[in-house]
Order: sequence, then C-alpha cells, then structure tokens
Amino acid sequence: MSQAAELNSHADVVGNNDVPLVRATNLCKSFHDRKVLDGVDFDVAAGQVSVIIGKSGSGKSTLLRAIAGLEEPEDGDVTIDGKLVRSGGERTADWNHGAARVGMVFQSYTLWPHMNVLDNLTLAPRKILGLSASEAEARAEKALAEVGMAHHIRSRSTQLSGGERQRVAIARALMMRPAVLLCDEITSALDPPVAAEVLGVLARLKEEEGLAVCLVTHDMAFASKAADRLVFFLNGRIAVDTSPDQAFNHCDNPELKAFVDAVRID
Repeated sequence: MSQAAELNSHADVVGNNDVPLVRATNLCKSFHDRKVLDGVDFDVAAGQVSVIIGKSGSGKSTLLRAIAGLEEPEDGDVTIDGKLVRSGGERTADWNHGAARVGMVFQSYTLWPHMNVLDNLTLAPRKILGLSASEAEARAEKALAEVGMAHHIRSRSTQLSGGERQRVAIARALMMRPAVLLCDEITSALDPPVAAEVLGVLARLKEEEGLAVCLVTHDMAFASKAADRLVFFLNGRIAVDTSPDQAFNHCDNPELKAFVDAVRID
C-alpha cells in the first residue's frame, strides 16, 4: 500500500448526516501529470463549519473549485442536495440545480470596481435568477445586513477597505441563497483584527442561518474556536478528518502535527 493510500485509509473521519448537503466521491484532478486530487472523498453537512488546511499545492483549493464547478475533474461524482450533478467527472442534467446551491468567496474579492455595492450584488440574481430590480435590491439589503454592511449599499467598491470588500463578497455569494459557502483563503490578505471580524461573520451565519461553510485557511485560531471539523490535506488526499480539539491537542499524525506547529510559529 502506498503512503498516500495508507494515510487515507487511516483517516479519522467525522460522521455527517445520513444525507450530506454535498458529497464528493473519488474526485481526481491532475495538472501537468501531477495529481492534485487523488481519489478524494469529502462530505459537507448542513450547518457545519469545515476548515481545510495543508501545504500549498496539496489539493485544498482545487477541491473547493471542483465542487463549485470552476475546475473540471477527470473523474469522480458530486452530489448536491441529493442530486447527482457530476458523474465520472462529467456534468449531469442536474448541474445547474447544484451550482445554484453553492456559493464561493475568493481571496481577491472579485468585485466590479466600476459598480457600487448594490449593483455588484444584484447583477447575478437579475441576470441568472430573473429577479426584478426591487426584488434584487430587497435581497441585497438583507444580505448586507447579515454581514454588517447595510450602510455601504450605495458605496463604490473602490471606497471600501479590504475587510469591507470581503464582507461585500460574502454578501454577494449569499444573494444566490446558497446552502453551502466555499471560502478560499479569504482572510490571507487582511490584517489579523480585520480577518477575525470577517471570520466572525461566517461563524454567525452558520449559527443564525444554518449555512454550511467550507474554509481553506491558515488561521489556526479560527479553526480551533469556530470549526466543527478540521480536514488536513496531504499529497492530494485527505490524511486526517477530525475535530479541532483532536487535531490540535491529541494529534497522532506526524505530518499534521508538524504543519500545525509550523503555522503556529509563523
């Protein structure tokens, strides 16, 4: 048995609901003959915060992008809300249904600089969901209130700080009413106090709205306090899937222990 296969077979897996909100099975993805996802199985339960950690290039971000449809895996199935949206790496007829249930937030915010906050939030719901201007604005007001940015609804994105832009990016993802929010290193460019505020927004959305959150991060403080689950990637596979307490205080995986110690030092 290879080292990767041995790690995967001994992963300490947290049990989820019988019917998970998202289920990825045997996801495989390679870049230039290097396997980034090597038969990954990953479930997301409703109302759960999953923090994904690991070295750069271990497959964390690629997993999120594959679930969101931003990367096309060579193989594997993805089920969202009980509907098979990807089979054998190919999109199925239910793909659009699944895609509408997943929101993604990026490190770079990806806000349109020539638009104000309201227009940034309402563009996709009006174009994709067919909402009227009044319906979209009402939804935007609610989404911005949820992230503490209601007073900036008419501001241009260029007038906002980095933390404020990230909050707007979260609100924009909420506009599509996702059941799960995928967040890829969304605080890495922010100062620690601002990052803590943004992560606090996610924790509150989980508690108050029942939103499932999958977060790729190096913020071990957030992982230890707010996460229900910690997933450690190693060489394109999930090596450990356990609780933060088990990972940080009772870890018997040498690679995870070395990673956590290095990040804490940094």
